Amino acid sequence: MKAEYKKGDSYTDRLFHWIQKEENLPVIYERTIKPKVYKVSFAGRPMILKGYRRLHVIQQQIDFFEHWNYASRTAARPVPFRPGTFTLGKLGCDWALFERMEGRHADFDRHQDRKKAVRILHQFHRTTKGIAVLSIPKDPLYVKWERRLEQFLETKDVFTDLGRRQMFQDISSLVQRRLEAFADCPWGEIEERAWDSHEWLHGDVAHHNFIVTRDQSIRMIDFDLLHTGPRVYDHIQLAQRFLPHVESERSTLVQYFPHVKERDIWWKGVLVPSDLLREWLYGYRSCLREESSFTRQMRKLEKAWESRKKFVRYAEHML
Repeated sequence: MKAEYKKGDSYTDRLFHWIQKEENLPVIYERTIKPKVYKVSFAGRPMILKGYRRLHVIQQQIDFFEHWNYASRTAARPVPFRPGTFTLGKLGCDWALFERMEGRHADFDRHQDRKKAVRILHQFHRTTKGIAVLSIPKDPLYVKWERRLEQFLETKDVFTDLGRRQMFQDISSLVQRRLEAFADCPWGEIEERAWDSHEWLHGDVAHHNFIVTRDQSIRMIDFDLLHTGPRVYDHIQLAQRFLPHVESERSTLVQYFPHVKERDIWWKGVLVPSDLLREWLYGYRSCLREESSFTRQMRKLEKAWESRKKFVRYAEHML
């Protein structure tokens, strides 16, 4: 008989025993994606089962999707365990089911995938504006980036030890200069307008949150960072995700975002190389866990930095 869940993992064993035997639900384990995220089948349909430590994160999504009329064309939706029951609490988490989109993650090295990602994000913004659901408050993007810069500055010793002190100073100087220009935008007014008109953001526009389905359409998944705010934040961060793939064709980036209204603000955000800091800090932490080497992570940053500073010089000249 095929195992219904992963034997030997006591947490997973207890979880699926509870779901199947105590809750009497037809949820069959297929594969662990990462801790507390599972591929499952539910009554024969492919689903994702996900555990949340904070109930308000999933509750906001449930409320939001109930008011989003175009969700079926755009996103992986929450699915009830039973009529009216979208969450079940057990083992320190609230559990929820989501539609599973069969296909592949978007590849931002492909022109067509970049176009599709921009199109579906625009569709998400357009069809969700005005949804009057209580949003989890988030800091403005520049505040998030200021914290990231502070964390980067704390890694100075690694650059000194590896003889990359000058690169550290160059990166720090450029980020501070571009971040000051971005932070000087009238964010109080911009944020207030977004709140008043109920503009919604996905909040995590990484390639793996776009699924290209077998019929070559595209859908968005993972709305855990969903919140109200200026949609230009999503456009800025998606453009930064594209940058490593289009830096050598410098004039092409803007062509993907013809519908962005606040073009000057968008450019100011794109030119803050905060994504390089994010990737460096991710690699830095993996080194602390002894899952990578500082030398390898430094080489990755050096390569990315050489390409990015050329792009920033070009874009500043164009501006």
